[in-house]
Amino acid sequence: MKFFLHDIITLSHLHILLFSFLLFSFLLSPLSAQQLINNKGNRNQSYPVVTKTNPEIVNLMNQVSESNIENTIRYMQQYFRVATSPAAFIVQNWLVDKFESYGYEDIEIHYFNYNSQQLDAGNIVVVKKGSELPNEYILVTSHYDHSTADNPVGPGADDNASGTSGVLECARILKNYPTKRSIMFVPFSGEEFWMIGSMPFAQKCAIENMNIIAHFNMDMIGWFPPDNPNTIMASGYSYISKPLFDFYEQTANTYIPSVKTIRLSEGDSYGGDHMPFNVYEYPSLYIGDTEYHYLHPCYHKMCDTIGPNGGVNRLDLAVNFVQAVLSATTELANASLPPQNLSACSGEDNIKVSWDSSGDSNIYKVFRNNSMITETKENSYVDYDVEEGKKYEYYVTDFRAAPSNKDMVTFVKPLILPYSNNFINNKYGFEHSDWVLRNFEEQTFLSNTSGNGTFPDNYLSIAELDWFPIPMKTKDISVRFKWNGILNGIWYNQSNWSHLQSWNNTNLFFEVTNDRKTWHKLAYITGVDSKEESFSLNKFINSDFFQARFRLESSGAQGDYKKLCFVTDFEILFEADTTNISSNYPYISTFQFWPNPTSSFINIITNYQEPYHIAVYDMQGKIIFAQEGFSDGELNVSRLHRGNYLIVASTKQHRVAKKLVVL
Repeated sequence: MKFFLHDIITLSHLHILLFSFLLFSFLLSPLSAQQLINNKGNRNQSYPVVTKTNPEIVNLMNQVSESNIENTIRYMQQYFRVATSPAAFIVQNWLVDKFESYGYEDIEIHYFNYNSQQLDAGNIVVVKKGSELPNEYILVTSHYDHSTADNPVGPGADDNASGTSGVLECARILKNYPTKRSIMFVPFSGEEFWMIGSMPFAQKCAIENMNIIAHFNMDMIGWFPPDNPNTIMASGYSYISKPLFDFYEQTANTYIPSVKTIRLSEGDSYGGDHMPFNVYEYPSLYIGDTEYHYLHPCYHKMCDTIGPNGGVNRLDLAVNFVQAVLSATTELANASLPPQNLSACSGEDNIKVSWDSSGDSNIYKVFRNNSMITETKENSYVDYDVEEGKKYEYYVTDFRAAPSNKDMVTFVKPLILPYSNNFINNKYGFEHSDWVLRNFEEQTFLSNTSGNGTFPDNYLSIAELDWFPIPMKTKDISVRFKWNGILNGIWYNQSNWSHLQSWNNTNLFFEVTNDRKTWHKLAYITGVDSKEESFSLNKFINSDFFQARFRLESSGAQGDYKKLCFVTDFEILFEADTTNISSNYPYISTFQFWPNPTSSFINIITNYQEPYHIAVYDMQGKIIFAQEGFSDGELNVSRLHRGNYLIVASTKQHRVAKKLVVL
């Protein structure tokens, strides 16, 4: 089963309040929308550059056997392998026997439920342990089930005995080949019931914090239009998997230049066992020739067998697909990876760039806006040559020359707390001085509530709030916002899938971070008319850097969007800790003013004996008034327009802020 996106329409600009969101929902297996799991670093995975072939890998590729692929397909096409049927259980056991015949001992069956019942045919999990980095995994997968009881049932030679034969061949050839990293071979069951096998498995991997650096999913690799002379191999990927695709495409075209590897021109394939891994932010590719899927005469039909007029008409192409996956897997299994997990965090007068040490690098080259700015032996660099309001993109390289992931930041001064913004003064929502937008210039949304529409595939939009520290002397800090709308989409109303829990391959998350490496998911926004979200941030007290963002991301999305959703009334509530502070301590531990609300004057009182700095900011952080050397007493605010403001009292050691309402 697979689908792909096509006929993408031109989208208009969003226009309602704050960051208008159109999302669609997928109905799928046992994923709780409230179970938010952070996957550190995997979405930032960077890969080596492959420009020449390795003779050892070429030798492995030459061992791919067309006859083995054919024999596997012929065996499997004997059985109508609906995941709930005894036939699927028979094929599961046959596959286990095949892995055992290759010498594998680390074999497990991962079971899962369908209609509240555990299926006999589960996911077959076979592990080849790496010698040096056994906790870093490369996954090579397929699905061995075919069709569902309420769809036309067929032999499923191409869908997906072909991909499963490829997994077996990779496992056979790599069994005794030494690799630094572990390789996991997984034929999934239940893909045709909308990935009900791979979804709980991907969720399990995320919960266990498995370090999956790449996932290659082979699905339908044996058919090609017989009247097309230009044989190609295609792949689909989500936004977060583009670096993996770039590596795979380069590797495949280096090792197999005679059959070009491309990205699916009609969009990301969004039906396949790669999708659940993308949901959990693991780099994952669909490998299979759905480029001409709409021409396939035997898709989910009785004619899906081996033969010139059947579902598998090009065994030589299946061999090429297996060789491409084999070359990419083997290259990664022994590669020295570029620096990983780079992040760039603003400070008061600098941007600090840091990354994971690669262990075997003596020197790193630091790039800013594509120009090298320094070399260092450390795995961090502090850039003081920055100007307020300007964007900077950083990455690093080492002796391998392959770049790390990139991080783009806008250098700004920290926000004044507490903070609030209701966004009523700007029709474009997040386009405020204290929110930084990503991709809005290139990607836009539909801006109406009634039209049928789609996201473009591989869509990503981010709205980041400016950074601020959370000092040790914080008593309580929390964030609150409201959102409105109902998120409906492609599979939201299918009665025959009513037993499945809802999940989105298009997601809107509210996330926070104190290092820009791990974004902690606090809210997954979906499903109801209106809701207020509130979260404590106290576990981040004593952070020199803190940031919040909304992230909207989709992969291969299409559907009928019924509602427009938007976020409003965003607040960060802050209360300083004034306990155990003596009257002689150089901090403003008391800050009071009255009346509030007011239309003319306020009286300010602190415990501070020396003159201090007083300032008034609007709720977007723009300074309205400032006075150095202010002492407790009366402040005239009659010239301020009606609205909400922040009054900030500060010394060299400390500052406090409170909200003022002017009538």
